[in-house]
Amino acid sequence: MHPIVFLFLLALLCFVGPYALSAILLAGGATAVVIGVVEYGTAVFAGFTPYGAIKHLKITPPEESDSGPDPAYRSYYAGPVLLDYQQVLGHTFTRVWARVVAGKPDEYGNVSRSQVDRVWRWSKTTATPKMLAWPAAAAATVGLVLGVCTAIAFVTVTSLIFLAFLIVLVVGALITAGVSRVLELGLLFLRGITIECPTCHDKVTRPIYRCPECGAAHRKLVPGRTGVLHRTCRCQERLPTLLALGKANLRAQCAQGHPLPLKGLQAPTAHIPVIAGPQAGKSVFMHSAVSRLMQRGGGFEFADERAKDEFETNVQLKVHLDPSSARKTVIARPRAYNVYVGAQGSRSRRLLYLYDAAGELLVNVDGLADSQFLAHTKGVVFIVDPFSMRQVRSGTDRSTLGRVKASNEAPGEVLGRFVEALRERGVRKRGNRIDLPVAVVLTKTDGLRGPTDAGHPYRAMGSRSREARDTAVRTWLEEVGQGDLTSSLDNNFTTVSYFAVSYEDAVTVAEHESVVNDDPAVPLLWLLDRKAV
Repeated sequence: MHPIVFLFLLALLCFVGPYALSAILLAGGATAVVIGVVEYGTAVFAGFTPYGAIKHLKITPPEESDSGPDPAYRSYYAGPVLLDYQQVLGHTFTRVWARVVAGKPDEYGNVSRSQVDRVWRWSKTTATPKMLAWPAAAAATVGLVLGVCTAIAFVTVTSLIFLAFLIVLVVGALITAGVSRVLELGLLFLRGITIECPTCHDKVTRPIYRCPECGAAHRKLVPGRTGVLHRTCRCQERLPTLLALGKANLRAQCAQGHPLPLKGLQAPTAHIPVIAGPQAGKSVFMHSAVSRLMQRGGGFEFADERAKDEFETNVQLKVHLDPSSARKTVIARPRAYNVYVGAQGSRSRRLLYLYDAAGELLVNVDGLADSQFLAHTKGVVFIVDPFSMRQVRSGTDRSTLGRVKASNEAPGEVLGRFVEALRERGVRKRGNRIDLPVAVVLTKTDGLRGPTDAGHPYRAMGSRSREARDTAVRTWLEEVGQGDLTSSLDNNFTTVSYFAVSYEDAVTVAEHESVVNDDPAVPLLWLLDRKAV
């Protein structure tokens, strides 16, 4: 190089160089910052996209098992979001450093050129004099490195703020899950809502819910790490975790695998056993009562398919026209007949458990005392077959006796064994009396309108008030020699009321030969709410 040219360039470098190098340094820094921000935004978009990779999140649901965790995906906001953000930061720092400073090998081992590599390659290949190119390259390199540091610092500060937001989000989700669960349990407790298995009669504290899509069992379908308001089953079906959001509409079962009533835990339960000797008319009464509950309006719904099928079978058998066509109750542990009574969403709505215990089950006190459903009993329907009484039978013609098929078990004996079983179970008492309401139901009253000396308790009765009818049936029982029965009821139970019903009123309650029986549904309604009848 000619000395004059060299001196000129040296002078130019001395006077203009600081400004030029500063500009190059700033340009390099700005370039690195822009690259850092772009890489950060790209990593955030790729990391939080709904269609991104999820293997690193460790949210894959486990296989269904009897004792392991539920087959559901872990909720994204219960921790995995932090893993996603950790990956976002890792990708950002790695990509920024690779693009600006160090370069990064691709899948074939070829290293892509970084901005620093490009700057120094330019300084070696450019026609610009080396004494100008090399200082420029050095300034650009310093600017790029400082820019990378600035970008990393910016991302770090931003990340700390975003991390704090994510932690608040995760903690908030977990707190919301816990509060939602406590509120739901508190509401159930305040309303006295429980659910019991109709088959094994155990109280179910945590129902097992079945996924409607794949049938997988979810043993702990509550707000938690798998979801606050909803969770996702391994088959991708979304399941509500709260009753208010529709969890009650899922099929549920107890720990033994027996089905629970549909839409359970939405209304208080009322367990009412129907007690009587063999052939006293329990099954016919239950069919007539359920039929009238449907006809009366005010809200009625079957709570299990079995109850609905059994009712429809009785309709097909025309039990409401011929009670002798009713199927005999099997001698086994009774399974509850579940129906809802009351309008949907109303505070008067009840889930009714009706137990049709075979009369043969009442023969043995020990067997009856072992019946688990007695522990949940809220009221009792005590069926009295008038033709099981010797005084009534002796004054009734044979044709009527052949039609009504009288029970061979005296009601006083059945009551005595039932009271003993209740006391063995340790049911709640008030003083010396059992604190349970008892609806005493005189059945087969259609037979009392025929040729019989006993007559119908409501014959020539002007008043239809509950008090007058109660007194009429009680008086009738005492007149036919059942004074000991009424006394035993008064001595053993705190509340007793008397009713007279017939299968003829299963569809419509009408007058029969100047007699109007009680609506078959009224004894159940009285037990549910004694002020409403």
